[in-house]
Amino acid sequence: MLEMDFVRVPRDSYIFRVTHRIMEGDCQMEHGPVLRQVGPIYAMKFAVTNGMYRRFLKDSGYRPRDPEGFLRHWQGGSFPAGEEDLPVVNVSREDAKAFAAFYGCRLPSEAEWQYLAGGPNKLRWPWGNLLERSFCNGEGGRLQPVDSHPEGVSPFGLYNMCGNCWEWVSDEFYDGDLQHRFTVLKGGCCWRGPDYWHADGGPQPNDSHLKMHLIGPAMDRCATVGFRCVKDGE
Repeated sequence: MLEMDFVRVPRDSYIFRVTHRIMEGDCQMEHGPVLRQVGPIYAMKFAVTNGMYRRFLKDSGYRPRDPEGFLRHWQGGSFPAGEEDLPVVNVSREDAKAFAAFYGCRLPSEAEWQYLAGGPNKLRWPWGNLLERSFCNGEGGRLQPVDSHPEGVSPFGLYNMCGNCWEWVSDEFYDGDLQHRFTVLKGGCCWRGPDYWHADGGPQPNDSHLKMHLIGPAMDRCATVGFRCVKDGE
């Protein structure tokens, strides 16, 4: 079973810019250009796995207040055989934040996530500026182990920041309407919907994000959304 392995990222600053596909309405999150400072932080090399999350449940006793849809791909309190090192999905932001807090970590901000994926040279993809589909799990609809595709690691050695599963970040927007909270997702996933009106799928460049409304845990838990953690450094 893979362990929580962290990489130190020194302090730096960069000009943050991001794009997205507008389907309905608009996205009120920051799109830049704006100067952002990152680090020093420690970032997980891998997304959190089924095995890591099972250990968290055992160690912490965590149970979500609203369990609907929580780890719906698990059976009898555990993941299917052979899926220990797949990214844990079907977890809400609250489920992810509970894991992070228990281990003294947190979710990365979008600006931190983007810097971890692109490095100081602001690469468009974790491995460079050209899309190499063989460097990521961007098609096929099936998750792969979080340590797959070593040829596609980011400049800091982080795995699968493109494809496999979308990743939660800490950013959240609230416009004053109790029904209108949203965040963004980063990185893309291995599933691509057949119609334009499906959410974006497949590999996504570092400087893009997907707007996601936060409706409630049952709706926010998705089979294509996981997370990784960071912790503040010195």
